[in-house]
Amino acid sequence: CLRGDIMKIQKTLFSGKSINVENTISQKKRKVVFKTYSQEQDFLLPKSLQEFVQPGHIARLISEVIDAMNINSIIESYKGGGTSAYNPRMLLKAWNLGFVNKIYTSRLLSKELRENLTFIWISGNQCPDFRTLNNFRLRLKDDIKSIFKQIVQYGIEEGIIEGKDVFIDHTKKEANANKHKVVWRKQVEKQTKRIDGELDMLFDYVDKLNEDEDKIFGDKDLPEQERDKFDKEKIKRIIDKINNQINEKKISKEQGREEKKRVMRTKELLERKENYSLKKEILGKRNSYSKTDTDAVAMMMKDKLTIRPAYNAGIATENGFVVNYEISDSASDGVSFIPLMKGVIDNLGRPPENAHSDAAYGNEENHSFLEERGTRNFLKYSLFHKEKNKKWREKSLRLGDFVYDKNNDELICKNNMGLSLVDKFEEVTKTGYVKTIHQYRTQNGVCAGCPFRALCTKSKARTLEVSWKGERLKQQARANLESEKGKELRKRRGNEIESVFGDEKLNKSKGRYLLRGLEKVNIEAGLYYLSNNLRKIHKFLAQKTPMAN
Repeated sequence: CLRGDIMKIQKTLFSGKSINVENTISQKKRKVVFKTYSQEQDFLLPKSLQEFVQPGHIARLISEVIDAMNINSIIESYKGGGTSAYNPRMLLKAWNLGFVNKIYTSRLLSKELRENLTFIWISGNQCPDFRTLNNFRLRLKDDIKSIFKQIVQYGIEEGIIEGKDVFIDHTKKEANANKHKVVWRKQVEKQTKRIDGELDMLFDYVDKLNEDEDKIFGDKDLPEQERDKFDKEKIKRIIDKINNQINEKKISKEQGREEKKRVMRTKELLERKENYSLKKEILGKRNSYSKTDTDAVAMMMKDKLTIRPAYNAGIATENGFVVNYEISDSASDGVSFIPLMKGVIDNLGRPPENAHSDAAYGNEENHSFLEERGTRNFLKYSLFHKEKNKKWREKSLRLGDFVYDKNNDELICKNNMGLSLVDKFEEVTKTGYVKTIHQYRTQNGVCAGCPFRALCTKSKARTLEVSWKGERLKQQARANLESEKGKELRKRRGNEIESVFGDEKLNKSKGRYLLRGLEKVNIEAGLYYLSNNLRKIHKFLAQKTPMAN
């Protein structure tokens, strides 16, 4: 071939020389051709927006799902009159597409609706401003749960959700609040007590300034009267009286100045006390709140080091699909379990077959709830892992080391001594659940010479308090967790629910809420979990019917 001949000629004519004919030929300049480029190119016929959104794009799924939704309650919330309003379906689609694409604010969403072709397509080339978008989002406060339920129903119809294995967990998410402006209950109570003590002394002093207290303060005792009605008019009258005493030279100017300072100090303290009373009212049953978001509560974050104003977000999932969510201002995970599960049952249309969670939820109230609904109980309880530790078991004697004699209703210890029933009472939890407690105790003196006393009790008599219903449900949970199904659920839990939180906080940059107030945070959380489910549906359908290349 020609290439071979060239190589032979090169070796013959140019042996010992540095010229490389092969490289010279390959480096020969070729003509470069660029594609036609013009920013002013016009079309004879305008292109359709449909051409810019590929078949199978998630925007098409969002549009299809929301078009099929029943949003009559949102439509009915419009009053009518005035100018025409933007279609609520369009606005709902825009917000869902925004959350899918990590756009969580109305200003950024408004920008995308002007500039991004996918958003322009889904809005029908309409450009609502950020105020309109924000007002519509707030309009969802009463309807976000029903919209979310319809997405769950869609997932059931497509076969993504079976209502079989549900996983429950909570995470603390930082609120949009100043971490340095937290009001603590202990501080409020401490300051109120201190103010009351100082006021008692000041009122006693003010009492002595009034020679005719019946005319000014009525028949009531002065301190009692003044705490409620120490207004500007009464302060003026007391100050006038002090001035008269100075003018009449009954007291010196220095003494009068000191007396007036004390009167004004009383007024200042009463105003501060009123402020603390307002804080106490805002606190309610909580231990803290943030001044910049009064619904947010100071909570320990995931790192177990920092405390921030936050909300407790709970979700229930199946196959990574969120079947319900609950946002709480309580740091306790177990408190939100029942409301969360009630939402799951409502969204699925029936109780799930199995429910699994970590030890934060394993109490009698939650176990009882699952039993009443016919759901298998796979909730870990607080001592589930410790019970398997030999050192922990041998450290002291607990209820499991006693034998229950049902006929005599007593517990038998290792030394063959009986603990008789001495009391039976009811215990009410913070959520209103009533537990029946049985109290058993040995007779005085029988524990003195017991060889197991060092492991059993330091008191003269050993006492045990037992809720037999709670123990029965705990044994049921233990048996379920140790079964093959229980081991399977324990292995799946991390991937099933922790990955949803991880994706939310890291991949989707949603480690903090942007809106303030529990009501608005519920809307924000609902929109995010809607977008999570839409992404799951889109992925499932893409795998089910892959697009041809």
